[in-house]
Amino acid sequence: MKKSLRTRLILSYAAVALVTVLVALLFVQFRSGQSLRNLVIDQQVEELSALVEDYYTKNQDMDGFVYYYLATMLRSAADSPFLQPLRGSNPENIRGIRGLVDSEGKTLLPMQNLPVGVYVPERWLYGAREVEVNGTAVAWILIDENSLELTRAEQLFMDQVNLAIAIAAGTGILTAVVIGILLAAGILKPIRRLTEASEQMAQGALGQQVVVTSKDEIGRLGESFNRMSTDLARADAERKRLTADITHDLSTPLQIISGYIEMYENGDVSLNPQQLGIIKTELENLRRLVKDLTVLTQAEGGGVEILLNPVAPNQLLDQIAQVYQPIASQQGVDLHLDLDETPVMINVDEGRMLQVLRNLMENALRHTPAGGTVTLASKVGDQVELSVSDTGDGISGEDLPLTFERFYQTDKARTGSKGKMGLGLAICKALVELQGASIKAESPGLGQGTRITVTIPRA
Repeated sequence: MKKSLRTRLILSYAAVALVTVLVALLFVQFRSGQSLRNLVIDQQVEELSALVEDYYTKNQDMDGFVYYYLATMLRSAADSPFLQPLRGSNPENIRGIRGLVDSEGKTLLPMQNLPVGVYVPERWLYGAREVEVNGTAVAWILIDENSLELTRAEQLFMDQVNLAIAIAAGTGILTAVVIGILLAAGILKPIRRLTEASEQMAQGALGQQVVVTSKDEIGRLGESFNRMSTDLARADAERKRLTADITHDLSTPLQIISGYIEMYENGDVSLNPQQLGIIKTELENLRRLVKDLTVLTQAEGGGVEILLNPVAPNQLLDQIAQVYQPIASQQGVDLHLDLDETPVMINVDEGRMLQVLRNLMENALRHTPAGGTVTLASKVGDQVELSVSDTGDGISGEDLPLTFERFYQTDKARTGSKGKMGLGLAICKALVELQGASIKAESPGLGQGTRITVTIPRA
């Protein structure tokens, strides 16, 4: 059976805590036992060293030390039979100590069936503790940790230490599990919200938003989900609007054309030059829509070939002014040039940039009434700006961000022209970005004109 993420998190915390506690338990237990043994041995070495120093100070040699040692042990036992500094009176039973030899390696106390005065094997001297008197080595105490057995009191102390460690280990594991539960709850709560929201989106309820309560990775995931959800909802609305706009823009000319054809077939009307002109106009609208859609699709998909060459920006504006000056005059619109004469070049595809400027110029003339003004301007700075400004309809604040959207048409802004499907500015944006430039629209509001600026890096 698959375990939930919550269970796996808790088990992970518990496992980490358990391994950590067990390692600490084994280490502390080993070190505690070893430390206790070292303490006992150090005490025995200290007491035996004191006897050696006292004897040597009085006699200036170590001959007969065994009798001095036995006499000292007997007096100690007589004075306090319950407190013997060295276990028993038998020299061979000193806890943790194998024996005592002089500076030449001869035994001073009997040990392991060796009488006093016998040289011990050299390997026994490994790890021995030196006893010095006035800077002179007079004896060596041979250590034997393996022979040390803890007394009942010492073993009881170790048991108490182990019990304390076990309690601490259990408390640590329990604490880890509790913390794991709390952490799992904190982690899984936003994940559950994301899961529920994504399930709602899978069922078609786009635009779901989750509450973001942190700035960590999960919080950033929630923010990304909210942005994605908003974008999906916007894209879905755009898709529906795009479908509706295309349907509308295709159906109107098709209905006109099919209506005339049906009337002609039924003999209700004979097609005269005027009616043929209407049909031709509607066919031209259809061709323009298909052409614009093709250009936009190719531009946004990177399928348009762009050839960048150095071009003078004022030259582009001069060409556009010469082409549209007669049209502006016919409409009663003043066309002005405001050119920055700073010598500079820009790397653009001249044909595509002229196409962009033509679209912007047609758009400006379409929405500027008689008596208005359209201005073509250039400005040279760190980058070069080419702008088309008018004193026409203007764009509202809420519609301004949508200016370069496909099929952007509203009754409140730069819209409503017959035969224009709202693709011109979208095409401009795609072609401008393909040339490494940017485009933006500015407008104080409805009826206050619009300025569209293309910003291009200097060559």
